[in-house]
This record gives sequence, C-alpha cells and structure tokens, in this order.
Amino acid sequence: MDLDFVLIECEIVPDSPVQLAAVIYNALRNFESQFKTSCCLMTSEPCTSCRLHVGCPFWTVFHQGLSSNPEIVRLHQKPSLPFSFHVIGGDGNVSACTVGLVIVGSALNYIEFFHAALVSMIEAGVATVLSPAKYKLSYYSLDYQGGRHTITQPALLPENVIMLSGQHVLQNSVHSDSIRLNLKSSLRLLSNGSIAHRFDFGMFLCSQMRRCSSLWAYYGTGKLDIDFTFLSESAQNVAVFDDKIQYTQPTWSKRLNRSGLIGTAECAGLVEPMLSLLTLGSYFNAGKGATFGSGFYQLEVFD
Repeated sequence: MDLDFVLIECEIVPDSPVQLAAVIYNALRNFESQFKTSCCLMTSEPCTSCRLHVGCPFWTVFHQGLSSNPEIVRLHQKPSLPFSFHVIGGDGNVSACTVGLVIVGSALNYIEFFHAALVSMIEAGVATVLSPAKYKLSYYSLDYQGGRHTITQPALLPENVIMLSGQHVLQNSVHSDSIRLNLKSSLRLLSNGSIAHRFDFGMFLCSQMRRCSSLWAYYGTGKLDIDFTFLSESAQNVAVFDDKIQYTQPTWSKRLNRSGLIGTAECAGLVEPMLSLLTLGSYFNAGKGATFGSGFYQLEVFD
C-alpha cells in the first residue's frame, strides 16, 4: 500500500532579473497540448474517436476516468490529474525562477513524456521574453530533504530520478503540535460554493485529506488509512495566531481569478497525524487549481 511520486524541478537563471512568474503561469496552460505532442501518434484525430486511445499515455493521464470500484467513486468521485506544478520566484526581484513538477503514482509510467512536455513548455514560454543566450536551464530530481540531483540523461529518466514514497513521508515526518504555514501561491478553497476569503485550518486540513486520499486511491496502491472523522473534529481545536494570511492577487497577475489566500500563519494544537498529512499534501498543493500551481505551501515546525 503506497503512493509513489517524483519531484522534478527546473531552475531558470536569466542573466538579469526579469518577471518570469507570469510567463510560466501562462505557459502552464499549454502543458496539456505539449504533453499530447510528446506522445500522440494520431494528432489529427480527436481522442474520443481515436482507435489507439486505450493505453495511450495522453488519454491515460488526462481523461480522468472514474474508477471501476464503486466505493472509490462514492468517496472521491472524479479524480484529480496525477501531477502538480509549483512556481518559486520569478517576480522580477530575484535572479532565478524555479518550476516544480510532481508526477504521481501510475502516471510515472509516462515520466519521459512529462519531462519532454515540461522542457518544451518552459523553453517556449521563456522564449517569449528572453533569447536563448540570455538564460540557463537546469533540471533536477529532488530527494526527501529537498536535495537536488542533476538530471543528466533524460533518455534514462526512470533510472535517473529519485522515487519518493507517500508511506515514507507519513511514517517519517516528526510530529509537532505547532507549525508555521506559508502559503506561497493563491490558496482557493471552496466554502458554500464560493472561494473562501479567510483562512480556516479545519477547512484546509479537510481539503488536503480529500486530495491526498483521492490521489492515493486512483493512482496508488491500496488506500490512505486515516480517521477522517477524528481529524476533522480535532481540527476545530487547532488555534491559528499571528495570522498574516490575506485574500489578495499575486504580484505577477492582474486577473481576479488568480486571487486567493497568500501569507503566513502559526497553528498550534495539532494532533497526530495532522502534520504528516499536511507534509504529504505539500507536494501536491491545495485547493482549486492545485494541479497548475495554486495552493502551493511550505511548512515550518517550531517549539
């Protein structure tokens, strides 16, 4: 029973500070088409009528078919896509921008297509603002501690990346009842049909329990064994203080639909295994738009 995943990062280093965040987020909208280009043998035919769609990497990754197991459908309904992006930096005041891609579970069977699409997407996006001589790209596979290991042979990707384990994250996260949560990109959680404008720890935890368990059920083996009722009830006792989380637009965008909760807050009163679940969830982002970079967060444990 496990959920394997891989974290690949691309570091973009321009020769001078430039606004890259908006460029990358716009480029993410082309990732699906870049992925299709990397693997499709019938580009002129729609997927729904293609005789080759059974077993096709693009169809398998993107069609989000319901499980044949009625219990999984009852609990999780339509699955999330088996990958997520995050973007760090690129606001024009720093010299580098990092694009992270997490590939989850059974989708790892197609890791070479993910990598090819990632490279094409980033190169096409950056080319809109910089010439090739004005920037450098480096690709890495990350370990549990965030250590970077250079991907030197993309053709040998399955052997050239570090496989991470959901069970390992859950079992090896040191528990603390106090954390600092840093929402790095817009967190968009639905509350009564609209986007929440205030941070609520219970809502956040429940959202991550659903997201992690759904990804595990659809793309992993077995199921994520957690007590939803106990944790959701216990979350109501978690105190949030020094709350600097605000509903706002990210600095790189003027579009209202990019707005969400951004900032930091300290949370105290966590019980096991809340921290380990949130640590696992930090690889996959949170909330609406999590697949394409929204809801990226980092955790810091403190006494």
